[in-house]
Amino acid sequence: MPDSSFGRYSGGLPGRHAGRPAPRPWERSFRCPSTARRRPVEAPPKRYEDFVALHEEISARSGPPLRPLWWTGGFAALAAGVLAFAGALGLRTMAGVEVPVFAGEHTAAEPAAASYALCAMAATIQATALMHLLLAASARPVRAFAWIGGIAVALLTILPLTLKGPLDAALVTSGINLVGGTAVVVLLSAVVAGSRPSSWDAPFRRGRR
Repeated sequence: MPDSSFGRYSGGLPGRHAGRPAPRPWERSFRCPSTARRRPVEAPPKRYEDFVALHEEISARSGPPLRPLWWTGGFAALAAGVLAFAGALGLRTMAGVEVPVFAGEHTAAEPAAASYALCAMAATIQATALMHLLLAASARPVRAFAWIGGIAVALLTILPLTLKGPLDAALVTSGINLVGGTAVVVLLSAVVAGSRPSSWDAPFRRGRR
């Protein structure tokens, strides 16, 4: 339909130019600067590529290995308790070494061994909970746990030597704490490091290239 003095497509459905005269050819060559600035700029393809990469990264990530961590921590706590009880009971009854040194010389073998087993189980559960916390709050949980666990094992190794008691009992208690604490730290670190997929770090390596 040709243009009329009342606007293009007059008499039909209201459109962009309904009720207004059609712009003249020379008027079409001019445009308001504010209208030109309000016109959205088309995003470059790089933005879409970054969005797709971010979506792939979130989809590829799996949750932290909490279930294998706590299964391992529970079994390790049970094993640590049994070994501590058996070791303390055997050393007190067979070798005459008052292990653990903090239980005292006049404590019976069974209560002393039970107290040492409870301490070993509690320490293992606390180490597992610490790893759980670091998985949720730390960028490198295994490294942070290794540092904190190493400091804790060093303190548990030195502490029996500062207590009053037989020297042989202090040395044996210190050695048991060193071996047991190191085993727990290494075991939990290995479980978490083996359960984390290597694809977690892949999107970061792609983004740095």
